[in-house]
Amino acid sequence: MDVKPQVSAAAEPIKRFPKLDNQELVKTSFWISQVFMIIATIVGVYLAAQEGLSQAIIFDVLSNKQNNYYLRHALYDEVNDNVTIINEYADTVAKNSPYDLKSIHPNMATFVWENMRYSANTLETPTQILTETRRFYMASADIISKMETRFYGAKFGAKKLKELTKGVSESTLPMLKDNYQALAVELKAADITVE
Repeated sequence: MDVKPQVSAAAEPIKRFPKLDNQELVKTSFWISQVFMIIATIVGVYLAAQEGLSQAIIFDVLSNKQNNYYLRHALYDEVNDNVTIINEYADTVAKNSPYDLKSIHPNMATFVWENMRYSANTLETPTQILTETRRFYMASADIISKMETRFYGAKFGAKKLKELTKGVSESTLPMLKDNYQALAVELKAADITVE
């Protein structure tokens, strides 16, 4: 019978980890380099955050200007079309004096004007433009209503409509056009093309 001798656990050599050289930890140069690494990390994160915030603000401003440009351009187009519609209506009424004015009631576009109430950019539009546009819509609706109910005669009402559209064409529309074109110039300077 072959018996293997048993080796006791005490007889096995104990494996030790290699001895670490801790002399670097006591040197001043090690700690100074660690402090500078921490400071460099903090400064780097701070500067990156500042640049990120700056870029986010610039993006937000440009995005806002672009939205304002499209809103004001659309408003200009709508008001300009409505001025043409009102002038054609006034010409027809003054020339033909139709009996039933309700049958030729002008169909003004109000999509942009009505939807502006839901846009955050609406109140960034200069107050004078908003006020004059609102007055145009209200006054034209009032004059047409008075013409249709015979409170105003056809020729008198047509004359008042022409005066109203003349004021809008000479004041409100040029102001609105200059405004959105100035936005287009600012956007173009930032390499954003609109049209």
